[in-house]
Amino acid sequence: MPQAAQARTIELPAFSVRAAITSSKIDLDKRTVPLTFTTGAPVQRYDWETGTRYIEKLSMKPEHVRLERLNSGAPLLDSHSGWSLASQLGVVEDGTAEMSGRKGTATVRFSKRSDVEPFFQDVVDRVIRNVSVGYLVHKYEETPAKGNGLPTRTAVDWEPYEISMVPMPADAGAQTRDGKPISTHPCVIETRAEQETADMADTPNQPESIVERNPLDPGAPIQPAASLAIRAAEEPNDRDRGVAAENERVLGIMTACQAARMSGDFQRALIESRKSLVECQADVFEELKRRGYDGAGPQHISVRERSLDGDPNIHQTEGIKEAILHRLAPTQFPLTDKGRNYRGMSMMDVAKVHLQARGVRVTDMTPNQIAGMALGITSRGVGMHTTSDFPLLLADVATKSLRKAYAEAPQTFQPFASRITLTNYRAVNMVQIGDAPALLEVLEHGEYTSGTTGEAREQVQLRKYGRKFAITREAMINDDLDAFSRVPQNFGRKARALESDIVWQQITSNPTMGDANALFSIAHANIATTDGVIDIASLGAGRSALRLQTSVDGEYLNLSARFLIVPPGMETLADQFVTVIQAQAAGSVNPFQGKLTVISDPRLTNEDEWYLATGPEFEWLVYGYLEGEEGPQVETRNGFDIDGLEIKCRLDFTAKVIDWRGIYRNEGPTA
Repeated sequence: MPQAAQARTIELPAFSVRAAITSSKIDLDKRTVPLTFTTGAPVQRYDWETGTRYIEKLSMKPEHVRLERLNSGAPLLDSHSGWSLASQLGVVEDGTAEMSGRKGTATVRFSKRSDVEPFFQDVVDRVIRNVSVGYLVHKYEETPAKGNGLPTRTAVDWEPYEISMVPMPADAGAQTRDGKPISTHPCVIETRAEQETADMADTPNQPESIVERNPLDPGAPIQPAASLAIRAAEEPNDRDRGVAAENERVLGIMTACQAARMSGDFQRALIESRKSLVECQADVFEELKRRGYDGAGPQHISVRERSLDGDPNIHQTEGIKEAILHRLAPTQFPLTDKGRNYRGMSMMDVAKVHLQARGVRVTDMTPNQIAGMALGITSRGVGMHTTSDFPLLLADVATKSLRKAYAEAPQTFQPFASRITLTNYRAVNMVQIGDAPALLEVLEHGEYTSGTTGEAREQVQLRKYGRKFAITREAMINDDLDAFSRVPQNFGRKARALESDIVWQQITSNPTMGDANALFSIAHANIATTDGVIDIASLGAGRSALRLQTSVDGEYLNLSARFLIVPPGMETLADQFVTVIQAQAAGSVNPFQGKLTVISDPRLTNEDEWYLATGPEFEWLVYGYLEGEEGPQVETRNGFDIDGLEIKCRLDFTAKVIDWRGIYRNEGPTA
């Protein structure tokens, strides 16, 4: 009594087999080309889950083949590339795909686009001869191995979905760089007893001989099984090890060339060179350098640099970032050759490009699945978290947009403030050093005497500020540019505004200094004793007060007034007063013409008060950042509370008036 079939489900990559062009039946007017997309010839393949090889047969029974996708206008592609509309050369003619006897046939029609014409002409001239068909296997019937042979898996439910013109037949075992399958799908395997399988086998439609495939050309037989011993030895011999090493070398070369989008001729030359895999990979990078793709360099994701130099797709990554930034702000982020290939693409378009270039087949994925994989919040198949660099790409776009807005937001305090750097969050004493002790006469054979300097202290301490925002899956699908431009830009402007708020508050709030007196006070001799509007007398009093300020040791500092700081309502008057005008009489000369720079800021809300200040050469007001992290810093993580990418913006900043001697206040006209 035969044993019941045992079923299990595994994850399989998409496969491809070689097809044949029937050149004698090409219709030049209709631009159609008939071809045979399969003969069901057995192919040796590799099971990535178990690490074993097996013989694959494709059933030729019509009920075992899903032809719906071919017959509804499946694409004719350039080398299995589905990342751009430019890669589609044509289409499979509706209703032409069929299973007939021992083969599957279809007719493809080439596009009339000018860029497709050279491909069509090469097919007509028999220059392009290789065709490859991509297909999925949904169910196998497996026959266990006999003796030293290999097990046989007969595809009794399989689905061709695209046809490609290729310089070389496609790799039979689609892989990623680390040697594991790329985008996968579930496949059911039923293991049957030998007799049961023999009864159900599609014997009339299968060739009698099994052939081994060339890894460079899975559709081309090397030699029939009659003269080739396919065996599974107990222990691998030198020949087995040599074959395995060569297969690994060839697959490694093909993976590197595919990732770097090298031509078939370049790939073939590397394989035939007999160089080691490492040498061939080095040649790939040299070729990239020769083409000018080595200039992208490290990219600023946060304040610390993360380099993508090891990624052969760095030129593509840089091009995508450039194109997105150009969409956000065309004048601020002009396009170069790197970004022109991706101009005008939506966020979903560039996500597809990025995923497919890294070995993920997106043709059978929903928009939600594509967005989820691109953002790194979902996976596909076992161990398929392979797209973590796309969130970094988006984070870099958001960071550039944020920092661009931050750099362009106006700040009025910088001309008179001094910038410092702090190494930690502890309070730091800012010491006001007094004058050096006076020099004393040294008599002959006399000794030099020691002196002291006075000092005073003000404390400065960093404060941390921050918020976070998210780039969601929905934002990608909806192509919501606000998530990538307006929100980060607003964060940049807010960070800049926060710095200004903190600095100007040090002046307008009249804080208490280290000596227990207010910043502006009679004790500090930096406040007008007679309030008034801006005129020669009031400015003269302020200039004199700055000149007469003394150091900690009581020595005159002789400070110069350089800035006239006024509220917005007084700005026009201040500008008129400091503008140089040729006087008609000596008594009409304004001594302050051209000697003061007017600074106005809306944070000066008292419309009567105005100030005179020295420049940063006398350090009286300081602002600072954490060492190495100047300005807003951006950090990212895959969202836990939301389906998307969370971006956190942090600002470590402080500001402090450390010496009252550098600024003078007049409270304006009295009521």
